[in-house]
Amino acid sequence: MSGPHTRLELRQSQRLSLSPALQQSVGILALSGATLEEMIAEASTENPFLVYTPIDANAPSSGPRMSPYDVALHTAAATPSLGEHLCGQIALMNLDEEVTEAAMRLAYDLDESGFFTQPDVKSVALEHEIREPVALRAIQALQACEPAGVGAFNLTECIRLQLMETGLSADRAQLVLAGLPYFSKGQLNVIGPAIGLTASEAEEIAALIRSLDPAPGRAFDLADPIIRIPELLVTESDTNELQVELVNDTAPRLRFDKELAAARGDMAAKHLAEAKALIAAVQYRGKTLLTVARAVADAQAAFFTGRTKALAPLTRNVIAERLSLHKSTVGRAISGKTLLWRGQIIELDGLFPSALVTEGGTPVSSHAAQLAISRLVAGERPDSVLSDDQICAKLREDGVDISRRTVAKYRKCLNIPSSSNRRRQLTKSAEQRRTR
Repeated sequence: MSGPHTRLELRQSQRLSLSPALQQSVGILALSGATLEEMIAEASTENPFLVYTPIDANAPSSGPRMSPYDVALHTAAATPSLGEHLCGQIALMNLDEEVTEAAMRLAYDLDESGFFTQPDVKSVALEHEIREPVALRAIQALQACEPAGVGAFNLTECIRLQLMETGLSADRAQLVLAGLPYFSKGQLNVIGPAIGLTASEAEEIAALIRSLDPAPGRAFDLADPIIRIPELLVTESDTNELQVELVNDTAPRLRFDKELAAARGDMAAKHLAEAKALIAAVQYRGKTLLTVARAVADAQAAFFTGRTKALAPLTRNVIAERLSLHKSTVGRAISGKTLLWRGQIIELDGLFPSALVTEGGTPVSSHAAQLAISRLVAGERPDSVLSDDQICAKLREDGVDISRRTVAKYRKCLNIPSSSNRRRQLTKSAEQRRTR
């Protein structure tokens, strides 16, 4: 019986492999503008042959016409503070001048969570030298603002305001607050029967409590708000032709120090090769991004020129085939990138809406369906608020094959409240108009 033995044989095979330089180019292509700038700045500190010139956002434009980067930079909107957000809502309310002034003053007195630092209305009135009745009405105005829960004196009141905003009556909200420890611990079999809830109603209340925000003001007063500067600018020429250009490409920000390279000779070949590869990768990124953006703008020309309000269905495969690129290259090029068009900052990802089938066989985009949903909701009255099922039926009447679940998803993407909340808001607005 023979034992195990080894055998040596040659096999020939082929496989694709990316060179380190190509791997770097692919990685840089997927970076956003801000991340790319950080990476370039870090590389220039480590490599003596790289000269990096940061973009000076405060530098004046060199000519009579602002550069594309300046246009994009000055168009990027800063995140409003909580006080600014609340004052904008208070200005639209039908309040006495004294109450409006007091409410706007108190809007900037809330802490980072959106709560008053004083314990009660009397303390607020004394500290701000406001008459107590005026302070009470100003606080009530703040508590009627979005996000629900701001202007509370404590966490319990914040939760109560949010519960009432969802449609619960004041008495029911008070019962829920009384049983809050049981809801938070999941003891629904105990608290449900105690306050007259069925098992399903108790489950709904528990889920609702978990969705509440204990600090509604923190979404606004961020220490370091992230502002995404567009990397592309889309404009129209005098002949109504679309023009796409890179906004930060008016001057080379990364260059090769030829004098230092000549002086050092072959002593730093590794650093020289890395510097050349990085510059080539950055140039490849800009060229690819511009090529892809021009193809996308061309595919959505009707939208950009105002001939239609809806985007056309578009996929990455279509752009990849049109440019003879791989689908993954197109995906990396548009990931995290934005463009500026007519004062609007648009994500490149958002210019690829999916297609929905119609009875006529001509597909419509998901963007067109969302616009249709917005139009249907805009035409609602207090006695004719549409449910998701009814919206779905109306879209199908227009030949768009869409499910109720998809309608609900698009509605949430558009920040449109549920039908019950919309009915309550419309009824409240109608009552306010009648009492004026």
